[in-house]
Amino acid sequence: WALTREVAQSVGTRPIDEIRVTPGCDLAVYEKGRFREKLQDRARRVLILGVGALNGMRQNAFRAVLAHEYGHFSHRDTAGGDVALRVQQDMTKFAYAMALAGQAVWWNIAFQFLRVYHFIFRRITHGATRLQEVMADRVAVRNYGAESFEEGLRHVIRREVEFNSVASKEIEEAAQARRDLNNLYQLQVSPEASDQQMVENQINDIITRPTTEDDTHPSPIDRFRLAQRIVCDNPSPSNAMVWDLFASRESLTAEMSKLIDDRVKEAASA
Repeated sequence: WALTREVAQSVGTRPIDEIRVTPGCDLAVYEKGRFREKLQDRARRVLILGVGALNGMRQNAFRAVLAHEYGHFSHRDTAGGDVALRVQQDMTKFAYAMALAGQAVWWNIAFQFLRVYHFIFRRITHGATRLQEVMADRVAVRNYGAESFEEGLRHVIRREVEFNSVASKEIEEAAQARRDLNNLYQLQVSPEASDQQMVENQINDIITRPTTEDDTHPSPIDRFRLAQRIVCDNPSPSNAMVWDLFASRESLTAEMSKLIDDRVKEAASA
């Protein structure tokens, strides 16, 4: 909590009101409240903190990632983004309904209009969200430097790939042996060369892929390139490990592992 308030003060915005710990690798923010509260910047600010992303993460990298998320609050990106999402969902539902009714055919003018409108809407909104990400990146780099920003983004990408790899393997083995899951956050990627290479290839593909018009985020390599143009003169704060900020790493990771275990067993019995 102290670190989140420290970063908010550096960015120049009010701090988050809730931290929601999740078992995955998500690091994101959103606002909770009525539409009027969001427009007036009075909604509750929520940080989603995925435990899977924390292994091996240093505090300055985490500060930079958190400053990026605070940048979305500062620019009011979270105040009305759900409107575009609802429009997107409604168009998708309408297209499915037309398909089920046998109306999704080339001679149906209404269906063709929906296709064109959806294409234009997607290009405009995705372009806008890419701009929002670039502006939030600027907030992070100005406050904590391009090196910490790149370290943070690379770390989150790596941990998501690694965690998905070890979690999938452990869930499969536990199901076959009919046993409880081991602590997923203490597992390492298999030392076998093929598994290591597969993980590295996935990480490299994510980082180096080109940005397309249908992306909601610029590609990481483009974000790193833009970050190098921004100057940061702030001194680097303490750079211990993120896990040092928690009272009990073991109990938290055990709780998250049990949550995943319960969900897997519930899905298997359904």
